[in-house]
Amino acid sequence: MNPTRRVPFLAFVLVSFLSALPAIAAPARKNVLFLIADDLNNLLGCYGDPRAKTPNIDRLAARGVRFDRAYCNFPLCGPSRNSFLTGLYPNSTGILANSQIFRQTIPAQLSMPQAFRQQGWFAARLGKLYHYNVPNSIGTDGHDDPASWELEANPAGVDRLSEQGKIFSLIPGSFGGTLSWLASEKPDADHTDGILADQAEWVLERCAQRRERPFFVAVGFFRPHTPYVAPKAPYFGYYPEAEMPVVTGVKEDQADLPAAALGSYKKEQDILTDPLRRQALQAYYASISFMDA
Repeated sequence: MNPTRRVPFLAFVLVSFLSALPAIAAPARKNVLFLIADDLNNLLGCYGDPRAKTPNIDRLAARGVRFDRAYCNFPLCGPSRNSFLTGLYPNSTGILANSQIFRQTIPAQLSMPQAFRQQGWFAARLGKLYHYNVPNSIGTDGHDDPASWELEANPAGVDRLSEQGKIFSLIPGSFGGTLSWLASEKPDADHTDGILADQAEWVLERCAQRRERPFFVAVGFFRPHTPYVAPKAPYFGYYPEAEMPVVTGVKEDQADLPAAALGSYKKEQDILTDPLRRQALQAYYASISFMDA
């Protein structure tokens, strides 16, 4: 054999050998269902909270990986969401306020869903993924990134529409950034998160029918973000107001804190009495259980 022809010949033999093998299917590309809840802390059964009734999240955690040392990248919604959806820290995105979107500072950056789109996944958003003003932006795109999605859905339920005038707030008429809550008489299906769940099921059923293309479906629930609005039955009933714990010695505890630790302290908290604290905690727990359902 002519040495100058050895490599091409071996390459030809290899190609011929591979072409003679039975066809080997490429690994199936995984579908992704991305679930996120707004302002949810670790008052969950899977994190050992004795009160929380969160059976669905608990079952999901039991099937997967529970992270015990996971931290928010920024103590504000917009920068934090832009951070995890781009994979960059806020000092890299340049997003340090809620009203900004990362295309203003790093327009060429791929977002997580956009990366899936470019590789052939169908990408859909239902509800809140990027920042929204809650509750006023419910039913709109909020501060969304159109390049991330092929389909968007922005439902609005009674918590945004007919029920908003009934919500109790520590600052009357102020919601979203103020402690506020309502035990709604309306059923799950009338609330934004209930509508979201129904729409997500509809989208997933149709995605499953198109097996030739994997999907990345992101569902962003609004609860338990304030205002803590959830159906009164059964969720508020899970957490009797009288059984909600209150912290004692608040002023004494604050006395030795540095000024920075109280940088986000709001004067509205001075309005809180122990009964109001119990009501707020009851409503927060109820909103978590509603979102879990």
